[in-house]
Amino acid sequence: MSTVEQMAMIEVTSNLGSHLGPLLLGLAVDSLLLGVCVHQFIHYCGHHAKEATHVRFLLYLACLGAVAGTIFTWATSMHMFVYNYGLYEQFTSCDWIAWYGVLDPLTKISVQAFYAERAWRINKRNYFILVAIGICLCCSVTGSVGYTILARTKHMAEFDQITKIFFYLWPGACICADILITSSIMFGLYRSRSGYEHTDVLVRKLMRISLEAQVPPTIVALLFFTQFASSSMTSIVQFIAIIHPKVYLTGCLAILNSRESMRENKTTYVVASGSGGSGCSSSRLTKGGGVSITTETYVHSDGGSTAGKEAFDSHAPFANTHTLAEKGDLESPDQEKTFVLS
Repeated sequence: MSTVEQMAMIEVTSNLGSHLGPLLLGLAVDSLLLGVCVHQFIHYCGHHAKEATHVRFLLYLACLGAVAGTIFTWATSMHMFVYNYGLYEQFTSCDWIAWYGVLDPLTKISVQAFYAERAWRINKRNYFILVAIGICLCCSVTGSVGYTILARTKHMAEFDQITKIFFYLWPGACICADILITSSIMFGLYRSRSGYEHTDVLVRKLMRISLEAQVPPTIVALLFFTQFASSSMTSIVQFIAIIHPKVYLTGCLAILNSRESMRENKTTYVVASGSGGSGCSSSRLTKGGGVSITTETYVHSDGGSTAGKEAFDSHAPFANTHTLAEKGDLESPDQEKTFVLS
């Protein structure tokens, strides 16, 4: 038995739970998250034709990276626990685990690029935001790929300062990008409020969805960074590296599917007024921040008399439609308002 194998055996057997448990849990959790992503993606395929070409490309690339990551995780587990069963050196070597530095950006950067474009558009195409986020994403990719090149021939206890710098750059730049993206989207949505309760309810809902989708991956990246800083490349760090991309993809698919749900979740306000004929006209108003309002005007003839105001609400979140209409808070008293997320 070689000296390296002996040292690895002593280290691993001293606490089997902390050394082997995270690897098996990583396999299980990663496979579970892939199943969630597949279910969300199938639902997304029902309305993906409405998305822009670049959004679909980014999502397909992210999903491809997620599938590749899960296949690689299974291959790594077979290598460690089946074909090389009984060897301890493999649990302290980075020849397999380091390749997550290449697989991770396929999913993570694709999802963050989607968020970056969304933040840029919501903030009225502010190129400063786009450039700042782009620099952070490039630094993150540089760190992850550089870590793979330098670490794949090393053991976990042999990391030099340069290798550690590249690793810190990987999740560190990712955290900066997440903070910029989240704050920009939240600010852009907050600024897009129109003063109408209907649109403000929608804006608040969009802010909540954005926060729910983007905070979890930011927390995971922060744990990734702090855990490595405290104990270098332990199995817990490997567990986070395995599930990290799937957390991003799950939130992204949730946002895309929620947009379609919000398109279907309409509030209708109809006013019938006297007129010399009947008909319907429609118009579309787009406000800054990506919130679009589709309006339709209905005119009904009842022999010259005014029928009065009639309002109805098909969904509980917008139950105050009738009250707002009576107060004159809507932009026009004879419009049907349907709120969608563009």
